[in-house]
Amino acid sequence: MSKPYVMHRADAADLPEVMALLDERMRWLRERGNEQWNTGRNFETRIVDAIGRRDTWLLRDDGSSIATLTLTSEGDPDFWTPEELKEPALYLGKMASAVRRRGEGLGSLMVSWAQDWAARSDFGLLRWDVWRTNERLQDYYRSVGGRYIRTVQVAHRWSGALFQIPARHIADLSGCVITHAGIPDRETVLFQS
Repeated sequence: MSKPYVMHRADAADLPEVMALLDERMRWLRERGNEQWNTGRNFETRIVDAIGRRDTWLLRDDGSSIATLTLTSEGDPDFWTPEELKEPALYLGKMASAVRRRGEGLGSLMVSWAQDWAARSDFGLLRWDVWRTNERLQDYYRSVGGRYIRTVQVAHRWSGALFQIPARHIADLSGCVITHAGIPDRETVLFQS
């Protein structure tokens, strides 16, 4: 393990690494009897689209992908009210860390990084939805500062426990994560957070 880790925007060549992290986490959940992400839906098409929009990120340690997340400015109208959707917020989704790195605080680091990125990108909030039946994950998000908003029941949707946290610059990420813009033909360090 080396720090700082490198966070960069995923591109089409990174799709296998992003999918490997998500697939590994789905298997891990299934082995524990957790139905989250195990409803037969294929994420790959959605991840390809998210990478094309430059919304998906990879966290690397010495060149090895150890976590992924997707951030978008478009909230899901099934979950968030029209008034909430007008607020400047980034929406976090498809966050997964490598199972072999479990217990190292990568989830908390990713939420903190996303919170900082939201602030640096002029958004006021970071929001996400959680599987309604995964109370353990809901408790985890509370433990890292997420504020539970409400649970929404939508037919044919398994998620719906809504959380948010204020966007804010986080100075103590310094030395933990270097963020690269992933600008084609060159990698530019935007900030060392």
